[in-house]
Amino acid sequence: MQVSVETINAVQSRITVEVPKEHIEPKIKKHLKSLAKKTKVNGFRPGKAPLKIIEQRYGSKVRQDVFSEVLKSSLDEAIVQEKLQVIGEPVFDKLNSDIDKIEQGLSYTITLETYPQIEVLNTDNLPVEKLIVEEISESDIDTMLNKLSQQKTTWQDVERAAKIEDRVIINFVGTINGQPFKDNEAKQVPVILGQSNVPLPGLEERLQGVSTGDKLEFDVNFPQEHNNKEIAGQKVNFIIEVSKIAEPQLPEMNAEFAKSLGIEDGSIEKLREDTRQNMQNELERGLQMKTKLQILDALLQVNPIDVPQSLVNQEAEHLLEVRKQELNIPSLNISMFKEEAAKRVKIGILVNELVKVNDIQISQDKVDQAIQKVAANFDDPEIIAKQYYEHPQYLQEIKSVVLEEHVVAFLLEKAQITEKHTDFYTAVAK
Repeated sequence: MQVSVETINAVQSRITVEVPKEHIEPKIKKHLKSLAKKTKVNGFRPGKAPLKIIEQRYGSKVRQDVFSEVLKSSLDEAIVQEKLQVIGEPVFDKLNSDIDKIEQGLSYTITLETYPQIEVLNTDNLPVEKLIVEEISESDIDTMLNKLSQQKTTWQDVERAAKIEDRVIINFVGTINGQPFKDNEAKQVPVILGQSNVPLPGLEERLQGVSTGDKLEFDVNFPQEHNNKEIAGQKVNFIIEVSKIAEPQLPEMNAEFAKSLGIEDGSIEKLREDTRQNMQNELERGLQMKTKLQILDALLQVNPIDVPQSLVNQEAEHLLEVRKQELNIPSLNISMFKEEAAKRVKIGILVNELVKVNDIQISQDKVDQAIQKVAANFDDPEIIAKQYYEHPQYLQEIKSVVLEEHVVAFLLEKAQITEKHTDFYTAVAK
């Protein structure tokens, strides 16, 4: 068997395989003889029909079977021989043989996606800016408690013009050239002025100063790249009806408020202590995540690689499904996640290479500790821990997290770290 490989780019190869007739003819004869032994032909005892008759009746089917068999086995052998790390399904470019005359030899060309070959992996002196928060101040705690109180906001209907911080309930209908389109109408949509949570561009400004019962009409020119293809690039006319206006009512910072946040005795002092501890935990997680993202981004910057499109598409599909569930938006477009997916795939390949080159291992003790840490956040830690050990998928996810932590620690030991002092909210900002 002869094999030749053409490198198309860093992640694609075109492979041509030639299988000689000496390798194929015996397979055809073997298939025909095997078929003859179990085929009943009128005029002959079972299994005694001449091979020529079996050839006439079943030769085409046998050649198809041999073609499939030889194609798979020869391609597998060629991939091993050329030490190609193949991803996804091959693309059949050309068949240079007649399947009905397969015994004369088989020749074909196939394009394959492959993992990029990383000759040198740079891991030294990666730049990392380490954020330092000296303390969580009383003012920081006040801000957090104010945010928590806003989560418990109630709304009081008002009979006045709408202003910033009010909640305006609207109904709207959209048309294109006077014609409705899919999902063009919505009722009882809440818009809180000043929070940029408007469903339509420019709507928030138009709602300031309106009163209950008012109607507005305006056009919106949607960009070509809008994820709703029906209105992308279209001028849509909207009619807005103001159904209700309400102003926020924040709870008082008293014992009742503290109890609503889980402080049984209603102690404000205890509430502030618990809030400080929760903020400290959030700060540690936030700083750890920022450091990890920085070091992995730096790893990618000094090790630019191409990645197979099939892996990018697969990761983009995963991100699409995750975001649909998180945002509860069924009409998201996969193209929105291609860039992020490509970055994640690249980092994943580099991390795997780093683990392999440096023989980074994780111990079972570390995995056990990680499972216990996750399980501790639930009411029944033992049941949660048991689920992780009993489900291979969950266990693999934990192992991947632990391995990534090892990789980050490995890189930080060699990193060029500079410190920057900041405040709590800057440090935990997304």
